[in-house]
Amino acid sequence: MGNMVLRKLETWQEWLESDRLIATAFLHGWDEKKAEERFKAEASGEKVRTDTSWGLFDESGKMISTINTGPLRLTFEGRAIDSDELHTVGSLPENRGHGSIRQMMDTVLHYFKEKGDPFVFLTPFSFAFYRKFGFELSACEMPQNAKIDQFASFTCDYRVKQVVSQEDTDLVRALFEQNAYSRNLVELKDDAAWQYKGNGEFGERDWWFGDKQHYTYLFQDDAGTAVGYLTFVFNYGTNGPFIGSMQVIDVAYRSPEVFHSILGFIYGMRAKLTDVTFTLPRELDLSLLLPECNKVERKISGHRMGRVLNVERVLSLLRYPKEKGSFHICIEDAFLPENTGTYAVAYADGCAVDVAQTDGEADLSVTVETFLQMAIGLVNLDGALFRRGSRLYGNEETLRKVFVRKML
Repeated sequence: MGNMVLRKLETWQEWLESDRLIATAFLHGWDEKKAEERFKAEASGEKVRTDTSWGLFDESGKMISTINTGPLRLTFEGRAIDSDELHTVGSLPENRGHGSIRQMMDTVLHYFKEKGDPFVFLTPFSFAFYRKFGFELSACEMPQNAKIDQFASFTCDYRVKQVVSQEDTDLVRALFEQNAYSRNLVELKDDAAWQYKGNGEFGERDWWFGDKQHYTYLFQDDAGTAVGYLTFVFNYGTNGPFIGSMQVIDVAYRSPEVFHSILGFIYGMRAKLTDVTFTLPRELDLSLLLPECNKVERKISGHRMGRVLNVERVLSLLRYPKEKGSFHICIEDAFLPENTGTYAVAYADGCAVDVAQTDGEADLSVTVETFLQMAIGLVNLDGALFRRGSRLYGNEETLRKVFVRKML
């Protein structure tokens, strides 16, 4: 391909060409006029631009590949951390197979690492493709569907009101953020996402259901304290809008009892609903709650991938047991070899005391992909040992206490 040049894109014309390239690469429709209006507004400052776009140019100056990236504010181990997301990565069909994506990924990942980000994330078109660059599954969702009659034994024991004001929306936000810090990798939304828009909606609509009305209901105890909320869309059934299914977009609850009441509230809508689909945390399996467990349809779907950019920083951010302890872990990183090495970790009072590379022998050896899943809590030590490239040499008791499954 000759000499290729990768650089950040600075003008609205370049952003427009990047957008056109992505539409071509992914074979989706594209409205040039609307895109041009958007990028001109961002260039003038009329709209805020949060994305950073990168373009790879061939020797003639033609853009042949592009990456768009944006900031993420995530929860990790009870705190908020800054990270980044690769929104779109694409090459023109006629320019594939020549290493352009590899060159871009190398530059962009090093850029984020030097910026201090511990992780970077993306939503893949192919898990196998992005594993070549050290990414691995970081979110394991479990969509579950049940017929409405399965909820008959549940009652709603709380007061319920539809969200119809900014005050209501603020209560939903507080519940969201309370729940968020008890889990890893929850995306913390900015103020615009919690701006009441009218007609019972706030922020931007969910991307997957942007053409549908979003309904949010708030659950309160007798003292008026908000204890849960439910956001959903209604999908028409086979016979039109008269009866159909509920697709839950978001749900939060302070206790199992509140979740039971949410199920009771849903059952109260049975004149309109045939069934309900949730995407729930993996620890909440509806088949454990509903009377006909074999009739709950559920599947595991991987949606997000992540990558560790800085092993030492991630080890420093982890939450550890209260007692003092130490271990040595060896990480193999084929794409960012500067991460490869053995790290000595000492901890006390739940925090890392010292993390440094060492020449000492490792207690555990894993790939950087496995280390990502161990750090975020998708797998514990036992799960990690089933993955290729994992070897346990000693200090098993300590490692079992450190690397546990966590709520995601």
